[in-house]
Amino acid sequence: MSEHDLIIQLKNDDRHAFDTIYGMYATKLMSYCLSYVRIIEDAEEIIQDIFISLWKNRHSIQNTESLSPFLSAALRNSILYYFRRKLNSPIYEEFVSLRDDKHPVEDRANIEYEEFRKIILSEINELPRSQRDAIILSKFRGLSNKEIADELDLSIQTVKNALSVGLKNLRKRLSQYPEIFPLTAILVYSTNIQSSIYL
Repeated sequence: MSEHDLIIQLKNDDRHAFDTIYGMYATKLMSYCLSYVRIIEDAEEIIQDIFISLWKNRHSIQNTESLSPFLSAALRNSILYYFRRKLNSPIYEEFVSLRDDKHPVEDRANIEYEEFRKIILSEINELPRSQRDAIILSKFRGLSNKEIADELDLSIQTVKNALSVGLKNLRKRLSQYPEIFPLTAILVYSTNIQSSIYL
């Protein structure tokens, strides 16, 4: 049976067609989701919500040839929302707004958290080792200054200095990226930024 026929049956409330479509797409969506989210339970919940949304909105499906565009857009938006909640910061919303301005309606679903992640990691890796280690352990792994000092065999004051100077240097390096620069406030003010960014 073609995907077109399955979609038509789905629109007519056929649960068997829904199950077949799930089997066609779930594994691929899960694989893509895990490349960003990393936590399998969270990824499973995201995929489940996407298919629940598909069922709820089955009667409004316009493209009867393929569900790939719908599911891909839903997954990208779900991943973005997932990280918005994780970051729990209006600064990330500002980043999204900036990207929306540059990429209007037809491109909004393509806003990628991966862009933020790659830029941040690339610039952190350019910092001196002591500053890089302090930022990663503090902001990405959520360690306290004392825990960082113990792990790196440094004094707490040395850790504080490395973190302070490192964040200052990172903000300066990130200033060359207008679309991402507002996000640097997250690095300064958040306790940690979730290890999934660094994985």
